[in-house]
Amino acid sequence: DERIKATWETIPSPNGHGYIRGYMVRPDSATSRSETPVKLPGVLVIHENRGLNPHTMDVARRFALENFVAFAPDCLTSVGGYPGDDYKGGLLFAKLDAAKRTQDLLAAAMWLKAHPAVTGKIGVTGFCFGGGQSNALAALMGPDLAAAAPWILSKLGV
Repeated sequence: DERIKATWETIPSPNGHGYIRGYMVRPDSATSRSETPVKLPGVLVIHENRGLNPHTMDVARRFALENFVAFAPDCLTSVGGYPGDDYKGGLLFAKLDAAKRTQDLLAAAMWLKAHPAVTGKIGVTGFCFGGGQSNALAALMGPDLAAAAPWILSKLGV
């Protein structure tokens, strides 16, 4: 999509698994060649317990089309990243240290907040596991997080 600019970024996570890789997307209009680049609010988009699959990447792209800088980290980075299959991703996910996983996401959020393309205001959204992590980040970050919109589904599908 010519309206957005997408890159893969790897950021340090010293209290987590060492580093985390993610998909960063922003509107192309914000990456103009002018001397004063446009700063936008940021959104951290957290995947389900399967890794950074195509659906979550698409959600990040949709945020970029609404004039946000979106960063979708892959919690499976330390085990090779999303394997291209949700079932296999779920098996890998179960092998990760939960506390380090949360620290990886906290590092990603703080990195996004400080990114030069971001205004300093960020929100977080996530699906299932990512929804729970949205709540966890709200508690951990306090006023450093402007908004959290968790999407947690029960076993009833509600």
